[in-house]
Amino acid sequence: MKIVIFTSNAMRHKFVANTLAPHADEVLVISESKSKNSPGATDVDKSPRMIEHFRLRSESEKKFFGGHDTFKAKSVLVEASGVNSPHIYELVKNFNPDVAFVFGSGFIKEPLLSLIPEGRFINLHLGLSPYYRGSGTNFWPFVNNELEYVGATILHLDSGIDTGDIIAHVRPKIEHGDTVHIVGNKTIQSAAEILVTIIQMLKKGEEIPRLKQWKVSSEHVYKRKDFDDEALDQYYDNLEDGLFDVYASHPKEIKLISL
Repeated sequence: MKIVIFTSNAMRHKFVANTLAPHADEVLVISESKSKNSPGATDVDKSPRMIEHFRLRSESEKKFFGGHDTFKAKSVLVEASGVNSPHIYELVKNFNPDVAFVFGSGFIKEPLLSLIPEGRFINLHLGLSPYYRGSGTNFWPFVNNELEYVGATILHLDSGIDTGDIIAHVRPKIEHGDTVHIVGNKTIQSAAEILVTIIQMLKKGEEIPRLKQWKVSSEHVYKRKDFDDEALDQYYDNLEDGLFDVYASHPKEIKLISL
């Protein structure tokens, strides 16, 4: 089986790609080069608290994904948002993959979208669709005191923003002392295992399930520009105010899909 992985260049992205690679015959990684502290341009543009926030994220990633400093499969580096270039289109077309996985790359458009066989363009979205979509979707539940919405959605990629048919949801085990970084890394670890299961299903000739997303009364869609010092301050205030105690004492059931 030949797989192509559209991703970025942080340690978490390399971990997912390296987890999938041993389960395929051939692998091509298309990696976008992005700032280590994305979102945002440079440290000059960030407050000291925001710089510290991303430093803690890097430390957490090293603890969870240490040893994944490089891609262990053939990789091609492109500039940010360069995944839709004619060069990448031709590269993927000639590679002729059986299945594609997306985790952390830029928005994939036509004609690249149509290169992959129907039902085999799989997107790992950090956040629970249809409840949270867009950017930073495992950060905002911490801000909104809604930890039940922390997790990941594995879905069929379409032309929308995290709107494809759902394959499965992933929920991490949330414990006292966790941070948004720790919970996010737990989610990535669990989601990578589900992606491996999907590869195994395809090898057996099994169909990948799909369920259309349903309408929710409180859909949240966030953009990168929404992440600012005010939101970050609210996140830390919620941690200090016993966010995990509130979550543990008032569990909320929501509709989730298992593979």
